[in-house]
Amino acid sequence: MKTIILHFVIGIGVLHLVLPGVRADYFGKIEPRLFQLEDGKRVDFKKPSKNPQFTAIYYSAHWCPPCRAFTPKLVDWYKDFKAKHENFELVFVSSDKSEEAQIDYMKEVGMPWPAAKLASKSDPNFKKYATSGIPYLVLIDENGKDLTGKEGNDWQPPTEVLKKIEELVK
Repeated sequence: MKTIILHFVIGIGVLHLVLPGVRADYFGKIEPRLFQLEDGKRVDFKKPSKNPQFTAIYYSAHWCPPCRAFTPKLVDWYKDFKAKHENFELVFVSSDKSEEAQIDYMKEVGMPWPAAKLASKSDPNFKKYATSGIPYLVLIDENGKDLTGKEGNDWQPPTEVLKKIEELVK
């Protein structure tokens, strides 16, 4: 009996030490693949002191007319929303053909959020949430759960997703 209790206590102690490192952390998985612009120049992403609880992924491209129409609205929305929600971040995943086009697009519209390195768009942490149409916006929780996507990743207007984000992120 003493042996069983001893094993139980040791097991609980080991779980206490191991589980915090096992916790899912979606943003932590994508963070090494991000960069941002400072004064129009590409720089490494500055890791936040605390990873966000919610991450919106914005799939878009410089060559896409509907994207170019929506993105300035998203920039304005983000500036207001992010200031009130420290537990939120938005990440740009580009469908552009070159890093130069991606960066030109980011500069042109003044994207204040981080972007995935162009080669990262095939990364499973981004690819599994993508759809066949852009612009596309999806909200992911800290465990990588899709909170706003439709079944089968069917496309939906990003303006609808913004409303869902405002309802979910408190």
